[in-house]
Amino acid sequence: MASLRGNLFRMVLRRTTNLNPVQTPDAVAKLRSMSASGNPNKTPKGFVLSRERTPDGVPYERISKKDAPKTGRVVYYLHGGAYICGLIPLYRNLAPGLYEATGGCEVILLDYRCAPEYQYPCQLEDAWNLWEDLTCRQGYREENMMIAGDSAGANLTLALMLKLRDSGKPMPCGGFCISAWADMTGSGDSYIYNYGNDIMFGEKGKEPSIESKQRLLNSQIFSFVGDADRTDPYVSPVYGEYHGFPPMFFTAGGHEMLLSDTLTIMEKLKQNGVSVGCDIQDKMFHIHTMYGRHMPEGAKSYRKIMQFIEARFQA
Repeated sequence: MASLRGNLFRMVLRRTTNLNPVQTPDAVAKLRSMSASGNPNKTPKGFVLSRERTPDGVPYERISKKDAPKTGRVVYYLHGGAYICGLIPLYRNLAPGLYEATGGCEVILLDYRCAPEYQYPCQLEDAWNLWEDLTCRQGYREENMMIAGDSAGANLTLALMLKLRDSGKPMPCGGFCISAWADMTGSGDSYIYNYGNDIMFGEKGKEPSIESKQRLLNSQIFSFVGDADRTDPYVSPVYGEYHGFPPMFFTAGGHEMLLSDTLTIMEKLKQNGVSVGCDIQDKMFHIHTMYGRHMPEGAKSYRKIMQFIEARFQA
């Protein structure tokens, strides 16, 4: 069993992409190649895929259970990829688990405009446009909806929820974030103490220098920021204020440079009396939850998210 677990872990490590331009100058090109991977028409068995656009032209995918009655429930999912990688078929695999956890839902996958060609606030504008379309034109009720995302998609999840709250709009019934990328200033302690541990953003066994940190922050990986203020809460949600939020759930890896992003936001939510759950797996890497099919740590985090979703839709 230990040998099998080790083999699975090594397989996952080989499939990850190092995004630190200090080590990988072509990281952006590698991310872009991910957008073209996989069968563009592949859909989980028993589900149907519909590619649609809002009246303003924002593209998205709708995944629903074949021949199942509509429940009015929606999980609005915002994909990751440093705001550079477009929506890939992999995210459709979330549909069966989300369907079961919610007691039946449609999964809406936003295909937002990507950096570096499109910078802030383009992605937030797209997310807002689709949310407004779902709730106003299509008639879904906010209390039957959840917003979620991984990495950059978790950034967008938090930014969208902050904007909804700030605009006096009804909030969804909850939200979950997988390895949130929420601090474009890289100011958290984990950007230092996990630099030598992080297989995706760091350098194995090394300590960060002022120069290497600046190269990372000014690289194309952060290109979506453009000329925006990096301390704007809609750009870096760690700088947000979190009153009025619904219950939230977070997963992260103990070896992530981004770990402080999650911990900071969780603390702010708790200070405002918001119910917060989390699963932080020791020694795990960025978005390990997305590898639940291949390793037990990811599977455990995934199960806890599903339990959170089930509880919210039964509330």
